Amino acid sequence: MTFYNTINEQPSELAASIAKAKSQEEKIMKCIYYYESKYTNLCFSPSMVLNMTNLKCPLTSIRRAMTNLSNEGKLIKTNNKIKGIYGKQEHLWSLPKKPETFNQSTLNLWNKNSREAW
Repeated sequence: MTFYNTINEQPSELAASIAKAKSQEEKIMKCIYYYESKYTNLCFSPSMVLNMTNLKCPLTSIRRAMTNLSNEGKLIKTNNKIKGIYGKQEHLWSLPKKPETFNQSTLNLWNKNSREAW
């Protein structure tokens, strides 16, 4: 769920709130992919993401979005923490590791001389 309607918004307002929350998640992922493409194995705190994206929203909205993205498997919440913008510890998040893939040419299962399996 992108937006949690804890204030009982009416359908017309609710649609706009859902769209805004979804947009925040998309901007966060775009930002993380951008930095990850330049520097591998990075981790990000909600405060870092708020600063990097320049989103005009509360830090709690960034935390909500990152939790939602984690629940969807798009981000991984680590056990590592750093001090955030308000002086409190924040968890770090990262992109999930891509599974290693193999194909016939990279496995080299055959002995080149005998053509028998190892």
